[in-house]
Amino acid sequence: MAETGAASIAKPAKLASSAVTAALASSAAHHSSEGGVAVSDLPQLHSADKKFMSGAYAVAGPNHDSFTGEGYPVNEFMVFLSGGVTLTSADGTVLEVKAGDSVSIPKGWLGKWDSNGYEKFYVVYDPEKPVE
Repeated sequence: MAETGAASIAKPAKLASSAVTAALASSAAHHSSEGGVAVSDLPQLHSADKKFMSGAYAVAGPNHDSFTGEGYPVNEFMVFLSGGVTLTSADGTVLEVKAGDSVSIPKGWLGKWDSNGYEKFYVVYDPEKPVE
């Protein structure tokens, strides 16, 4: 992960798409389980104020989420490397996102996220608070 602190020299962070699967399986990634499904997160860069973050993320099986109330928690740009997601907005609009597609979700989006698994690059931003 690229450092952005005053004691280190800021450098660009690179992760080739051909190396994502191996990098997400490595000990450098954060591994967890959501609903019995393996999840791997490999943050690459955090801004000094922690309001911007980029990295790679994988979910190894079906996952479903509903965003109600305050909605989607951050502004997020994603490029799907494998798998995909179906995004159903609160007004019923359906957006299919597949490997090779990119999608942006605004903070506050209301709807449902349905997937059978995926790998993606992501960039998240929240002007109001740090992102984790």
